[in-house]
Amino acid sequence: MIIAAGVSQILKTRKEVSMMYFMMICTWDPKDEREVRTRRATWEWPEDVQVISEFYDLQGCRTIYVVKSDAKGLIAARAAWIDVLYFEIFPVYPVGDTKERLMK
Repeated sequence: MIIAAGVSQILKTRKEVSMMYFMMICTWDPKDEREVRTRRATWEWPEDVQVISEFYDLQGCRTIYVVKSDAKGLIAARAAWIDVLYFEIFPVYPVGDTKERLMK
């Protein structure tokens, strides 16, 4: 029983360690605007992805997300969009007020 509890804690800790913050910049061709809006209306993020913030570029054809995820979640998030979106994804680390808010 103690061993099972220890293994469970190790697996939980590994999952927490593998979760990181990422910035995702998603860009699309203006000709795909209608397709992107239509899909986005019904699409849901994978459960492995926690959206921290989401911004739409007012100049158009780009959204910016900060997410907390692991590799599996990032792959799943891209899967439905790879045919219409170009992705720039990179790890980020919160600082200042943002760090304090996220660490609560």
